[in-house]
Amino acid sequence: MTRDARWSGLEEPWRAAMAMAWEAHVGGNMGVGAVLTDPRGRLIAVGRNRVADLDAPPGRLRSTYIAHAELDVLAQLTPGNYQNHTLWTTLESCPLCSMAIVTSNVGTVAYAARDRLWDGISRLAELNEFIARRWPVRRGPIGGPICVFCELLPLLWFVEHKPNGSVVERYAREHPRLLALARRAHSEAQFADLKTHSLDAALNQLWPDLAAIDAQQA
Repeated sequence: MTRDARWSGLEEPWRAAMAMAWEAHVGGNMGVGAVLTDPRGRLIAVGRNRVADLDAPPGRLRSTYIAHAELDVLAQLTPGNYQNHTLWTTLESCPLCSMAIVTSNVGTVAYAARDRLWDGISRLAELNEFIARRWPVRRGPIGGPICVFCELLPLLWFVEHKPNGSVVERYAREHPRLLALARRAHSEAQFADLKTHSLDAALNQLWPDLAAIDAQQA
């Protein structure tokens, strides 16, 4: 399937979340985006990672490692029942964001790509009755080259900022081909100016590599 067919076939919340992830990446943050939809599928909040941002809208975290995309979305909600809402995130929610989702009473989480550092995160629901009652329906990953792209974006941040850290070590063991692409995108001239282009242009340039990695995983 072509890139255009994959992109046009995505649900609107995915396209919105990916746009936010790209905005985060271009701004020097971890490339993760998230949105919340109501029971009718309408976007009611959008957010992104803001770990490197010097400014943020009122009430939103920035300039801290806990300024995650999901928290950026959830901070916009007034207290209430969001069991019939869906949070869409480009990367599987970590323990911090998972507990924020439980506390915010959001009923469904859809994630585009898995977070390999937090494999087994769903077992948190086995530890506590309150967490089990509030644990959202989780669906993902979406598969395909776009899934690979959503996993690549935050990895690029770790390759640049924590090249010897636990995330890079995990990918060296579990997904060396994606790590190799992240290192190429970080260092090679043909990828160096990707941040100056649109999300669409970046996907076009990376698509052959993304598709090759996806095919190898299939």
